Amino acid sequence: MIDTTQLIEALRCTRAHCVCQKNGSGKHTLHCPAHDDEHPSLSLKTSDGKVLVHCNAGCTQEAVIEALRLRGLWNGKDLSVKTETAQRSLAPGVTLAALADAKKLPIEYLRSRGLSDCKYQGVCAVKMPYPDPEGNLTAVRFRVGLGKEGVRFKWRRGDHPLLYGLDRIAIFRRGGWVLLVEGESDCWTLWQYKIPALGIPGKSTWRAEWAEFLEGIEVYLWQEPDAADLGINIARAIPNLRVIAAPDGIKDPSEAHMQGQDVVALIEQLKKEAVAADGILKQQAHQRISEFAQQATVVLQSPDPIVLVREAIQKIGYGGEIKPALITYLAATSRLVDVRPGAMLVHLILLGTPSAGKSWTIKVVTRLLPPEAYHVIDAGSPRALVYDKSDLRHRMVIFGEADSLPTGEDNPAASAIRNLLQDNQLKYKVVIRDPATGDFTVREVDKPGPTVLVTTAVRKLGEQLMTRLFSLEMADDRDQVLAALQTQATAEEDGITEPDVALVAFQAYLQARAPWDVHIPFAKSLAGEIGKSISAPRILRDFSRLLALIKATAILRHNHRKVDGKGRLIAEIDDYATIRDLVNDMYADSISGASKGIREVVDAVGRLNAEKKTDKITVTLVAETLGISKSSVSRRVKGARSGGWLVNAETRNGFPAILDLGEPLPPREGLPTPEMIADHCTVSRQTDEAVTPMCDREVIEL
Repeated sequence: MIDTTQLIEALRCTRAHCVCQKNGSGKHTLHCPAHDDEHPSLSLKTSDGKVLVHCNAGCTQEAVIEALRLRGLWNGKDLSVKTETAQRSLAPGVTLAALADAKKLPIEYLRSRGLSDCKYQGVCAVKMPYPDPEGNLTAVRFRVGLGKEGVRFKWRRGDHPLLYGLDRIAIFRRGGWVLLVEGESDCWTLWQYKIPALGIPGKSTWRAEWAEFLEGIEVYLWQEPDAADLGINIARAIPNLRVIAAPDGIKDPSEAHMQGQDVVALIEQLKKEAVAADGILKQQAHQRISEFAQQATVVLQSPDPIVLVREAIQKIGYGGEIKPALITYLAATSRLVDVRPGAMLVHLILLGTPSAGKSWTIKVVTRLLPPEAYHVIDAGSPRALVYDKSDLRHRMVIFGEADSLPTGEDNPAASAIRNLLQDNQLKYKVVIRDPATGDFTVREVDKPGPTVLVTTAVRKLGEQLMTRLFSLEMADDRDQVLAALQTQATAEEDGITEPDVALVAFQAYLQARAPWDVHIPFAKSLAGEIGKSISAPRILRDFSRLLALIKATAILRHNHRKVDGKGRLIAEIDDYATIRDLVNDMYADSISGASKGIREVVDAVGRLNAEKKTDKITVTLVAETLGISKSSVSRRVKGARSGGWLVNAETRNGFPAILDLGEPLPPREGLPTPEMIADHCTVSRQTDEAVTPMCDREVIEL
């Protein structure tokens, strides 16, 4: 059965006044997982053990369920999920003649636009073709009613919402402007008056990718009284949008026509009165930031939010070494950084044996983040990447089990991951099959960032991927297992604490203000000190990630940091000290290639050799000596043999390896201490602009 409680909570946001927070009697309005749903459009009902779902924005049932499956919210076996529209009856039907009469339009004109009478599931309907800019039929929508009774519109199976009238876009482009309206009938009316118009098939169906059709055109929107959010949604994709508010008593252009208004004069006057949409966006941003700030007051006023994060992670039920969870949290926060070209965010891979806590670490961190901060792709599937339409700007993509990806240059998922790691955004080409024609075509996927990748794996990935990832090896020794057991026992006896909503609101507040421009005035001194002791080429990438971690820490502490005359947040040595404490071991392991686990097995082999109690040092013996599982030792031995620090003295094929020492382990080169950096650089010496405490600045800067 589907866990409806988990499903509902996963599809809610953190905004206190959002409609998704309201609890109905078995009925909820939530954020659709199949598209970037800023304003809830998914209807969800629970009745008699069944879950009824319907996206009012036009997503198909298949798309919704596939998105739920990718998030782990639907197991793919429960067949109780049905569409809400299947439970609602169709409208009583309509003919083209009746539609023309109702809209006071010539029936022959409607026929000239491709409209025709037909039957839809036995009901009289009007068939409305949706051609693309080249005039090719792309989708078909059926109108089956005039009034409010029943379902009035249906798409042809397999079709997706599209702007109506795209076959006329070339004509509109020559005219220099276009008016967006809601629905097809407003387009017919305006076209009669030679007014350029495109139809949005429903107030909740706008797609950001449609903005590409409107590039280079002055765009106006007729905003109907019940569609206050439509202008905001479109303005995110079309910043220069101008919004026409429907006059009193005139819901839409069709109504103006039926009232006998001078439609041409009306539109010209309303164009002069149109409001720039960027003002609407700023107003909404003010409101959201203020709302989040109020909810996050406790965190914003705390001496150090990272302390609160640490405490929350432990209260949720995270046992043992807490560094992996804190590093993952900071990696997630790096999504908010204003990234310069060539810089890297903290793309993270958690390595470890099954049940080492990789997925639990990520799950704990996501409980401290708002839904808009991350996006989950559970399987290494090219299909999941190609068909996912989510906005990935300033988001963390959680990609499950990256070692399941096929290797090779031709694999689209691996190619997508490489591009994400290199450019902090998804941009790649993939070959897909057109469901209508059966032909194979090349599709370019371009999802703007910045986007942070966090993934898990049992084994290391290929060299091209691993050098672009910050590698975090999960501890699986006896102490870690014992700590995890104690945490589970405590949770069983005392229960676990739900994460503080203030911490979730805090991340939502930070995201609403993104991107954050952070300046590290001691970056040159840090680079100089690191360069004195570390010469491995990959330090260039690791150094970029180190800077991103410092910036993420400064963002979390922004209320206690200063801002220079350029508006940049100034990181302090304390931010580096925090990061060094968390990642020094990771850097030492990454640069040398010899992790703590590898060094432990090499040292164990050395001790057993010195004791001379046996001349056959096996993986089993090393596991017994270290008190950890044989599988963990096998993985570490493989790494040690790959580095040449252990060799197999057994020459017979098919026999267990006999371990012996190989080349000496490389020295462990860590990061310079904060004191070393402070001796060479101070904020006051490096920054000559006037600085202002962040907490003294306006909460909202737009």
